[in-house]
Amino acid sequence: MQPVVTRRLIIRRMTETDLLDFLTYQTHPKVLRYMPVEPLTEERAMRFLARQAVVEIGDEGGYIVFAIHHIGDAKMIGEVGINLLPWAQSKGEIGWSLHPIYQGHGYATEAAQVLLTYGFAHRKLHRITSICDTRNTASFRLMERLGMRREGHLRQSQFIKGSWQDEYIYALLDDEWLAQQSVTVDG
Repeated sequence: MQPVVTRRLIIRRMTETDLLDFLTYQTHPKVLRYMPVEPLTEERAMRFLARQAVVEIGDEGGYIVFAIHHIGDAKMIGEVGINLLPWAQSKGEIGWSLHPIYQGHGYATEAAQVLLTYGFAHRKLHRITSICDTRNTASFRLMERLGMRREGHLRQSQFIKGSWQDEYIYALLDDEWLAQQSVTVDG
């Protein structure tokens, strides 16, 4: 995917120069609260950025993360990613992380809409899903703003910070996304 410029953001490939901004949110306790991961070390972060700068998605699918670059502040404020399943399955899963001071301003929605367009219009996916901890109200409300519908409540499906947590799974089909686009254009 080539860089996409929205009103306030640039959704682009990550680069090794994003290291400090990347570590700032990837080690923030509020960002990691609902994730089954530990804060990144600088070494692991550098390896991740180096890989994401060159990874290509082929017919076998794969996971790719894009930087959410804030135009006004001229820096990376978060990420949005897509996991493409093998081509024959025509499915993908999206997710996002955003530095807490940039949350609540619609940036994640703006960035996620770029990925939905990439998945449905360019990759010709049939279905895109997203999943979150049920305690993460901001994340599942974002999924709903994107037009995704809750398809399931997974009980004790993720071990996070020492205890089992529930998750919600949301989905959107290509024809639903197309219908949203025509409403946006017509309305």
